[in-house]
Amino acid sequence: MGSSRDRPAEGSGSTSGSTNEESTVASRGPGPEPRLDEPWGTRAADELRPPMLGRYLVLGTLGQGAMGTVLEAFDRTLDRRVAIKVLRHDLSERRRARLMREAQALAKLSHPNVVQVYEAGDADGRAFVAMELVQGQSLREWMDRQPRPSWRECVEVYLQAGEGLAAAHAEGLVHRDFKPSNAVLDERGRARVLDFGLARHAEDGPASRLVTADPEAEAATPDSELTKAGSVLGTPAYMPLEQMQGEEVDPRSDQFGFCVALYEAVYGERPFAGKSMAALMVAIVAGKVRPPPKGSTVPQALRKILLRGLAAKPDDRWPSMDELLARLRALVAPRRRAWLALGVFGGLGLVGLGIAYQAEVGERCEGARARLDGVWDDARRTAVRDAILGLGLSYGPGTWERIEPRLDDYAAAWVAMHTETCEATNLRREQSPEVMDLRMACLHRRRVALREAVEVLMEADATRVAKAVDLVAGLPGLARCEDVHALRTALPPPEDPEVAAQVQDQRDALQRAAMLRWTNDADEAFAVADAVRQRAEALGHAPLVAEALFHRGKARVGQGEYPEAEQDLERAQALAAELGYDTLEADAEIELTRVVGYLQARPEPGLWWGRIALARSRGPEIEPVVEAMALATIGDVLGTEGRLEDALDHHRRSLAISEQVLGPHDPGVAHSLYVIGSLLQRQGKLDEALALHRRALAIFEDAFGPDHPQVAIPLLNLGKVLREQGELDEALALHRRALAIWEAALGPTHHDLGIPLHELANVLLDEGELDEALALHRRALAIWEATLGPTHINVAYGLDATGRVLRAQGELDEARAHHQRALTLEHDALGADHPNLAYPLLGLAEVALAQGDPETARVHAERALALREAGEVSPVELAEARFTLARAQWPAPALRPRARVLAQQARDAYAEIEGGHEDELAAVEAWRLEHVLE
Repeated sequence: MGSSRDRPAEGSGSTSGSTNEESTVASRGPGPEPRLDEPWGTRAADELRPPMLGRYLVLGTLGQGAMGTVLEAFDRTLDRRVAIKVLRHDLSERRRARLMREAQALAKLSHPNVVQVYEAGDADGRAFVAMELVQGQSLREWMDRQPRPSWRECVEVYLQAGEGLAAAHAEGLVHRDFKPSNAVLDERGRARVLDFGLARHAEDGPASRLVTADPEAEAATPDSELTKAGSVLGTPAYMPLEQMQGEEVDPRSDQFGFCVALYEAVYGERPFAGKSMAALMVAIVAGKVRPPPKGSTVPQALRKILLRGLAAKPDDRWPSMDELLARLRALVAPRRRAWLALGVFGGLGLVGLGIAYQAEVGERCEGARARLDGVWDDARRTAVRDAILGLGLSYGPGTWERIEPRLDDYAAAWVAMHTETCEATNLRREQSPEVMDLRMACLHRRRVALREAVEVLMEADATRVAKAVDLVAGLPGLARCEDVHALRTALPPPEDPEVAAQVQDQRDALQRAAMLRWTNDADEAFAVADAVRQRAEALGHAPLVAEALFHRGKARVGQGEYPEAEQDLERAQALAAELGYDTLEADAEIELTRVVGYLQARPEPGLWWGRIALARSRGPEIEPVVEAMALATIGDVLGTEGRLEDALDHHRRSLAISEQVLGPHDPGVAHSLYVIGSLLQRQGKLDEALALHRRALAIFEDAFGPDHPQVAIPLLNLGKVLREQGELDEALALHRRALAIWEAALGPTHHDLGIPLHELANVLLDEGELDEALALHRRALAIWEATLGPTHINVAYGLDATGRVLRAQGELDEARAHHQRALTLEHDALGADHPNLAYPLLGLAEVALAQGDPETARVHAERALALREAGEVSPVELAEARFTLARAQWPAPALRPRARVLAQQARDAYAEIEGGHEDELAAVEAWRLEHVLE
């Protein structure tokens, strides 16, 4: 049997002002601009920066210091502004190593309260580190503003910085120089730790011993940073005793510096008096902490927490940063009403009042289930069941059996989380009202998603029933409503309450658009999303505009309007990037990867979007499953390029994340399995591919039922492997079953229907049933041309397949026309060097051979073989191209030795493949017997 191209079956089943040179904050004045008319490094003091530093375009200066300069720059590859720390050229190797050590430490951290490092490198002999550009101010500036922040505000901000230190400690890193100028408050009010230039692994051992005879060290002011060789590194005013003495440091050392900084923030002065390191050491050893200033309102409880963190001996401090932060959180958490705090002082009467109050709160927190009335209750349960079963679909009962318990479980989990969120604040006092509000807003969005999903199911038709399991499985996860970090980093609602309410209403409408997309109602989803876009523009709320554009673009994908979808998604991505809307930006970039690189077969720009999406998906605000989606989408594009090993690597990484997040039996895992199986098939690893497809089929049948449209996907992929193994009867039965399932669910003209028609025809061609094969290929081709447009890549596949059948029937002129049109379409879509062009080229070669034109056949076959040898293709595809070229070369006597070599290579490949190519092997053997060199 001849080889045919294989793609996995898819479709409806598918700082300001910080003088600290390490600052990466962007609101600082621009400083001297880079000059374009002078070479870099010709000026003294701080040398002139070049307009380019590697791939970075230098925009201006953020800060300068003894070690070098921090520049603002633009990363042209990833389309983002960055801060770049560049060392002076005359610095020692030791200091250069320090910069690299900083980069290595920070690159291991990905946390919302730590400034992210992107890259460390060398350009024009200058070491540099590219890192996140943060808009905002240093904590030093924030603390010194007038009026000064309240003690409570200080604790709340430093709690965030402490989270960043705790994250570093979890990675085995110790900062060793935490101070107010080494943390910033970004434009969203989020504290971020930076400058891990003194960071080291906790297990690295003690630091350099202090050379006490060093006059520079002894004369150092408390604020100065000591970096002289042999001296202790750090800032003495925030340094624990063990670090001053050059002993080993651990996370408790950072705890000391943190408590000095927070003490300074709440009291307006540092805890220990002294203008030299020696004086500070004496004060720390003696425990001489300054008394609170007169008139201080800082509670004694906070002072006690800080004093323990300021202990001279590490063992006397808090066991960990996490324990310290827990005590601080409890201090600023909302207190119970004053009369409850009286305790036994008020006697049994007040105790009784306290019990009554707690009972009242408990009762109020138990009303969550009533909030689902009209969302998912008995009446709506009955309505959904009747809508699904009333259609009389074969897979209807199985669908209802699967979605009912999932809806029940989702509703029960929502009620439990709503109750827990309420009680955590109002009853147990473990959570601030601000956090409760954030979580409740998240739960509101989940409730709306549930409501819209149920309403879509209540209006079910055959298509919606086919997608019902996917719809319910795709409900947004509730775990996100527990991720306080992510919720805090979300964009705030409008300040005007009336506008905020209207924005929320429109976001609720977008939930309906999302649910409609799940059920392939692309037209209605487009109408809803476009109406929201118009209202969002009238309200002037940019985040909502970006969301509406994203949903409209996704709907256009469902409509097959890929260029228009690309425009909407690009606008959504650009607006999200401008707003700092990270989650939406990542979603848009992933969808652009698919629309551009896969659906429109433009792999280079598609992969560009994919790389950006993958980098962004690893941010702390974004769920792990988004990274899996980015990896899989990049893998899809790589597969279309013929880069099979790269594609496999991305899909396997995606599978590992999906199995960990979703569990081994989730349909999303099955999707990764059958895509990997199809890639393995293209490499000729048929047994491995078969096992993965069978596992995917078992997952889908268990999740959806045996007659569900989703099951057609693994059926088709399994059938393709069996066909290649020569198991034609089983392959035929699987393809007919898949076709029947999709015809019943999608109707006779849906674009996805072309896939089973195409595969079924391929098997019939192998069995010699040429008329039926031709009819099925023509039907598939007509469907694709009508629904996807005459230049879509699927049309090229259909043309090439139809040409093969026509060639077998002897209709050579018509076959040549089909192969030539397929070649033109694939050349325009994929480029001149894509290995997929080998299919129509070999078709043209076979036609030329049949028409007695070996010279033309040689031209086509030579090009086809060169494309396949340059790409990553299966052994079968290489063997096919070599044998075709051998037959085309034989009529030229001078080429016969090479023809024999090519035929031998083809023969060896067919013999080594895992079965199913006996006919091809026999054909090559027979040809070799008849074509012997004299």
